[in-house]
Amino acid sequence: MDILNWVGRFHPALVHLPIGILIIAAVFHWISARRPGWKGTAVVSTLYFFGFLAAAVAAFAGWMLAKEGGYQSDTIFWHRWLGILMVILSFVLWRLNRNTSRITMSWLGVGLIFGLLLVGHLGGEMTHGENYMVENAPNFVKKLASYEEGTHYPVYNDPDSTLVYADIIMPILEKKCWTCHSNNITKGGLNMEDLEAFLKGGKNGKVIEGTATSSELFKRVTLDPESKKFMPPKGNALSYGEIKLLEWWLDSGAPTDKSIASLETPANIQSILLSRYQLDTKPKSYIEKTKVDAVTEETMEKIRQHGFSIRQIAMNNNFVDVGWRDVDSLSVNNEIGILEEIADKIAWLDLGSTNLDDASFKVIGTMKNLVRLKVEDNPVTDAAIKDLSDLKHLESLNLYKTKITDICAADLVNLKELKKLFIWQTEFGDEGSTQLKAALPKVEVIGGYTLNTPPSD
Repeated sequence: MDILNWVGRFHPALVHLPIGILIIAAVFHWISARRPGWKGTAVVSTLYFFGFLAAAVAAFAGWMLAKEGGYQSDTIFWHRWLGILMVILSFVLWRLNRNTSRITMSWLGVGLIFGLLLVGHLGGEMTHGENYMVENAPNFVKKLASYEEGTHYPVYNDPDSTLVYADIIMPILEKKCWTCHSNNITKGGLNMEDLEAFLKGGKNGKVIEGTATSSELFKRVTLDPESKKFMPPKGNALSYGEIKLLEWWLDSGAPTDKSIASLETPANIQSILLSRYQLDTKPKSYIEKTKVDAVTEETMEKIRQHGFSIRQIAMNNNFVDVGWRDVDSLSVNNEIGILEEIADKIAWLDLGSTNLDDASFKVIGTMKNLVRLKVEDNPVTDAAIKDLSDLKHLESLNLYKTKITDICAADLVNLKELKKLFIWQTEFGDEGSTQLKAALPKVEVIGGYTLNTPPSD
């Protein structure tokens, strides 16, 4: 069987000879049918005979090659049997050439030419890919074949709904790898179009194994392009961005059903995803990720009448920024209750220098989505801070020039998302800061005291 497999490998070299001979024979036959006495008529039968022999040998080699497998069943079926039909037709043309009407025979010759072109086209599809004949064709041919060239990246808007494999990795493999490793052709026994078969690997085992550097897939696409094992062997190699995306996917465990948002995206991957797919994967803040209903204009006007300023924080974000307008006839402590109507929609609250008292903090404590709170320059004490314990998303708190002390540190430690605390001109000292930093290592305490100050010389 090994010798027959070896003979099969000669098919690509042998197949061109009968094509050339039979096309010349058919052309000569066509001319001789219209020009009686033409000198080329005498060689037509000879050409058909040698064309038949060459076609039979090439067909036999092709049959042996097909036994190796790796070809899509429908395509190889038609290529194989149309090839056999061409062998039979060339035999018929040789045997009947002298005893049949020249016109009839010339038309059979035309049929032979078209048959050879079709067989050759099917063979080209199997070895070079489905679009091989149109990739470099004139524009009108591409249009007729509905072929689109160039790089057209889809636009993705949501990392949560964008799948890493289906939306990012698979299109890269389809463009650069499926020509040789798909449902139509499985060179090396590797089918990368069928996910289950892809993960299983080819004749030489799995191509995805652990991290990128230990996976044969990544090794092949990053070899020296001059190497015989470099992939893809033909066409454009993977670009830098495609290689980095493939590496990131493999190092993430080669997930096939996870979204972009579920994976860690390093800075270089964030940049590639943004430039190729307009997909912004930078971590979003709490108020960017959280959706609330918009405050109606009627409600906003009502709140303004109570002495507050109010506006949306962004055109595409319904959270609001609320402040005090310093109306002489109104007191913030008397009016703050109106904010309970929109408590869950307030992200930023600025009540600095408003003579805010501790009792008003009971209303502030209901603003569960509050991220930034400014209450500086007010007679606020440690008791007020107790009412902020439920503000799980508070990131910035300005207590500058208030009456707080180290005692409130026990309540501040409940603000797990706190990143910045402003304490200038307060009695919140080194003891409170130490307690707070122990519970919330990432918090930045600004003003008042500096922790771990190195001793001076």
